[in-house]
Amino acid sequence: MHKSLNTFALAGSALALALSPAMAVAQEETESMPPVEAPATEMPADAQPTETADQDPRLASLPAEKQEAVKAWPPATQDYFWSLSDERKELFWRLSDPDKVRLSELPEEQQASAWAQIESMKAPSQV
Repeated sequence: MHKSLNTFALAGSALALALSPAMAVAQEETESMPPVEAPATEMPADAQPTETADQDPRLASLPAEKQEAVKAWPPATQDYFWSLSDERKELFWRLSDPDKVRLSELPEEQQASAWAQIESMKAPSQV
């Protein structure tokens, strides 16, 4: 068994030595090649640019501190917030940011259940 291990070690060393010049040439080729630039893509004339959070006209209706908070949320959470009724938007602001994100990522059935809990917690304070 010891003899076969020596044979494998010698064969592996010979293979590494044989491939070294090929690897060196390949390395030199990649270093001497100019970098490939991505082709410039133009937007079709009829395409509308995607609105960023800064350009969203709905943000203007919010105070500055809430505008900054909305901009910090992931796009899916922002979209979810804008889909809420005014009453739920007020309740949404009371949640922590991680809870806002989690709520926006829930399936609709679970969102309905979560809103039932959120709204029930609000009810006693209004009595």
